Amino acid sequence: MSPAVLMLAPPASARPPMRSPIAFRCEATAHGLGGTREVLLATYRGRSPRLAARWLRAQAVHLARRLSLDPGAVFLRDAPLITTWPDVPRPDAELRAWAESDQAYEHALRTLAAGGAFMFAVTDYDARYALRVYPLPTRRQAPPQAPVPARC
Repeated sequence: MSPAVLMLAPPASARPPMRSPIAFRCEATAHGLGGTREVLLATYRGRSPRLAARWLRAQAVHLARRLSLDPGAVFLRDAPLITTWPDVPRPDAELRAWAESDQAYEHALRTLAAGGAFMFAVTDYDARYALRVYPLPTRRQAPPQAPVPARC
């Protein structure tokens, strides 16, 4: 390339707006309060903000069910269960309340649609449970190329 040739990019208004495609990494984690160990409970890769927000809502309900087992369940029949005071942490109730709130869902959806990360965390005496979603840039697929014409 000769030094006399100057390459300039077209003005910003002449370029079509390029929006990079985004995927969303969704995680449910449990983190012990006494140490540095974090356990990955579930993952999902959402292709849109709406799919990621739906996963968040469904996972909040799923996690709440796991944190508040039915005391009459067969596998708990011989377990030494005790009644707790009403002021103990209830992460299951917080998760259910968040999952049932349309305002919370819309807030998560707007945050993700704007390209931001979202996290909802609840804590009990032993652990912090977190539902996290953050955007991931995805590789843009190459446009299909026209076949090379055959030369006869």
